[in-house]
Amino acid sequence: MTLDSARLVDEFVSSLSARRSRDDDAGIRGYGYAELFADDGHLKQFVPFENLITNWGDQYYATRGFPIMTQLTVTVTATTAADPVVCTTSAAHGLGVGDKVTLSGASQAAMNGTWGITLVGSTTTFSVDIGAVGPATGTANITAIASAAAQTYPPANGMKLGTGSTALNKTTPTGMDLTTYGTGVTGNKAFDATYPQFANLGNGLGATATYKTTWNAGEATVTGLTEVAIIAEHPFTDTATTSGPTKGTVSRALLSPTVNKGASDTLAITWVHKFLGA
Repeated sequence: MTLDSARLVDEFVSSLSARRSRDDDAGIRGYGYAELFADDGHLKQFVPFENLITNWGDQYYATRGFPIMTQLTVTVTATTAADPVVCTTSAAHGLGVGDKVTLSGASQAAMNGTWGITLVGSTTTFSVDIGAVGPATGTANITAIASAAAQTYPPANGMKLGTGSTALNKTTPTGMDLTTYGTGVTGNKAFDATYPQFANLGNGLGATATYKTTWNAGEATVTGLTEVAIIAEHPFTDTATTSGPTKGTVSRALLSPTVNKGASDTLAITWVHKFLGA
C-alpha cells in the first residue's frame, strides 16, 4: 500500500478548518559551472556553482519582460537618409536588437513614432526600419530628432571575473557587485557568439536562459579567480564594478574551489537561469 502524502496533508489541514496555500514554487534559480582546459584540451578543473540574482537582476528580468520606455532619454544627433534609418546618439544608448525606441521631434513627421531596433552598430548607433514612409535615398540627413526614449535596463552583454570573496547578499552593493578585479583580467568578455540561448522545457516545467563566455589562452591569466558576474554594461569597455541603469550586475556567483588560469589555459563559464514552472 502506498501513502499519498499530499492527500494526508490536505486531510490534516482540513481537520484544522484551514486550507492549503495556493502559492506555487515560481521564481528564478541560477546555477552554472566553470571549466578550465589545458592547452591540449584536457579538462583540468570543473567548478559547479549556484548564483545570486541581484536586486538589479530581478528588475532587469521584470522590465525586459514588460518594456518600460520613458525612463531613458538620449539625444539623436544624426540619422541616415536610407531605410533602415541609422541613428547616432550623443551618449551610449543601451539598446539591443528587438528593443522598442520612440523617436520624437523629427523634421520629417514620418520618422516620429515607436520602432523596433533591427541592428545595433555600436554603443552610440542603432538602426530602425520605418518602411516605405522613410526618407528617400539621396536626401539630406535628418538631424532634427530631439530624443529617443528607450528601455531602462539594457540587455546583458557579457561576463567579468574577479578575485573577491565577499558573501553573496541582495541587500548591499558589495554583496551584489564584483568585489575585486584580478590582476591580468583585462576588462570584460562578451558572451560567446551563439549566446544567450533560450529553451522552453515544456508545460509546467519552466524555461531556461543560458549564458556562456569563454576566455581563451592569453586572456584573463590570473591566480585566484573566485567570482564571476553576468553584466549589462554600456559601454562594454567600462570596467567599473558599480551597479546602475548602465552598469548592471544581473547576477553574481562565487567559485569554490578557486580557479587558477594559466597563460595557456582556456576558461569557459556556462550559466543557466531557470524560470520555474508550476
